[in-house]
Amino acid sequence: MNINLKEVCKFLAGAFFVSAGTLFYLYLTRTPVPLLGTQIVLEPEVHGIRASIHAILFLVAFYIGFIRK
Repeated sequence: MNINLKEVCKFLAGAFFVSAGTLFYLYLTRTPVPLLGTQIVLEPEVHGIRASIHAILFLVAFYIGFIRK
């Protein structure tokens, strides 16, 4: 079985784009989110940090999947 890296990066670019957008929205609305099955609550600042990391990963995956030849 042969796995094409460009196709995987195209999929990951879409996933990171959606994830970054959702996390950025949660950051802007200052919405705390409880972690399933625990008493831990993720604060909005954590969402902002994760959104920026996912945005960087989106750019990397987008470059590898769509732009690089």
